Amino acid sequence: MSTLIKDLRARAIIDCKGKPLLEVDVITEDGVMGRGASPSGISAGIYEATCLRDGDPNWYDGNGVFKAKEIAETIIKPAIIGMDALDQKAIDDRLCELDGTPNKAKLGGNTTYSTSMAVMRAACNTLNVPQYKYLAEGEIKSIPLPTSDFFAGGSYETNTMPVQECTIIPYKVESIEEATAILCNVYKKLPEVIREFQGGRRPEIGAMSEFMAPSTEFMDCLDILYETAKRCGCEDKVGFHMDCAFSEIYDKEKKVYNYCGRQIDTDEVIGILKEATEKYNFLYLEDPLDETDWDGWVKASKILTKTTLCGDDLTVTNIDVLKKAHELGACGSFIFKPNQVGTVSEAMAAQKYAIEHGMFSVPSIRAGGTSDDPVADMGTAGGAAAVKLGPPKFGHAIHIVNSLLRAETENPQAKPFDFTPFIKWDK
Repeated sequence: MSTLIKDLRARAIIDCKGKPLLEVDVITEDGVMGRGASPSGISAGIYEATCLRDGDPNWYDGNGVFKAKEIAETIIKPAIIGMDALDQKAIDDRLCELDGTPNKAKLGGNTTYSTSMAVMRAACNTLNVPQYKYLAEGEIKSIPLPTSDFFAGGSYETNTMPVQECTIIPYKVESIEEATAILCNVYKKLPEVIREFQGGRRPEIGAMSEFMAPSTEFMDCLDILYETAKRCGCEDKVGFHMDCAFSEIYDKEKKVYNYCGRQIDTDEVIGILKEATEKYNFLYLEDPLDETDWDGWVKASKILTKTTLCGDDLTVTNIDVLKKAHELGACGSFIFKPNQVGTVSEAMAAQKYAIEHGMFSVPSIRAGGTSDDPVADMGTAGGAAAVKLGPPKFGHAIHIVNSLLRAETENPQAKPFDFTPFIKWDK
């Protein structure tokens, strides 16, 4: 058996938003192939690894990836030919060396992550093991919980609520199977409750398959979700999460947030969110302030004591930034998006650091991806808490939920992640 890499092929495919993305195939001397395609986000942090696009306005509005394809085939391919597909760290280190920038600006984070993912899958296919087992350091002890973003606003939908997503987390369950049933039941019942709120008008589906927020007040959406959970008989088994994504509404020159037609400061934002966390049980609250406002995050973490602050644009799955967040006490959890840093090894190292230092990880799909994203497997391998998804309806979310269900049956000793140490509303 030879697991040395003998070939690399690249192509442009499309993502679930109808935009191009780079797909890379890595083939070993034994003829085993691994395939990877890096997703991209709509709401992206300024410190994320660069997503290399062509910029030609006449081709997919500038979103082409032919430059990334050329780089994969002319720069990366000759550099990794002959390397061992089973040595993920060495190959990822080689990719970082080839790039030489802190944010993959030379090769493109989408180029490096597509390649890194393809290498990982070539190894998994060679050994005939699931991705989570290949990446795990020891026995799988817990399975991340599936969650569903049910309402969309913010940068996803104009003229709606200022926060980007409202989410239900079925945290108090005995199995992933039970958590899945709760999400499916809520999704089925939710249109009825939205219609009542809207005076009989049918709900609208938004850009990410969630429902468009029927109000500019996110508390209305939380009220609707809680009422829906009550009608499904699961209100005692669910908690809430919001992706505020407030970097999207921050005016860096004036240092204010453009919130529902008025300008408010950091203290007012924290006050609004404090009211929400005192009414409903929030397990975590994502990106409540701008990604550059470290002082504000530290202040918010001391005031919003009934929940855990969660970094996404703030932390960008980067171990150095996570270290800073931990040392400052800025947040106690983070959104795990491997393409934000650009290789499998860097992402897994960041997740490991966070968990070893008392934080929890929330793997997430991205707005522009494919229906075989490995992020849930990477979370399962590393001990993540929950996976951030849209409703249990379209391909990318269904793939993730089903991968968690499979992991549960394949690892009967593993239980759903226990959020008990992180529950703060009873304190």
